[in-house]
Amino acid sequence: MADISGIDWLKWMRVNLLDEPGLAGSYPNEWILSRCRIAAEMAVTESSNTEPRLRSGDLSEETFAYVVCSMVIRVMRWHRLKTESNGNYSYTEHDPQPNPPGYDASPNLYVSKREKQLLDGYADGRGPIGTIGVGVQRIYGL
Repeated sequence: MADISGIDWLKWMRVNLLDEPGLAGSYPNEWILSRCRIAAEMAVTESSNTEPRLRSGDLSEETFAYVVCSMVIRVMRWHRLKTESNGNYSYTEHDPQPNPPGYDASPNLYVSKREKQLLDGYADGRGPIGTIGVGVQRIYGL
């Protein structure tokens, strides 16, 4: 297995949260580290190409960390947007503007289609990034 245990998740979360500086402040480092480790395992499981590409250097630590951090940040955004109540008051932080692509909130960790393509190194129906298709799909009706 590629060594994902040595990745400094807090460093990468700081980098990926530069555009949302207040988001991580309400989460302890233990929670962030735990979710990053779980998300990393999910990412490795989701794409069988991840480990070999990490080992060979075809998938950089930065790109892998981007995918993992994106998964965790979606959960952080979801917790920020939910309604809270303690019986005496209610609080809702709601953003009436639609979220830009890639900024969806979710209560669960998941690998998006775009992130899976980054891990795999190619888009659906295409070869590895940087290759040129030969067009045999037209010949065989694919």
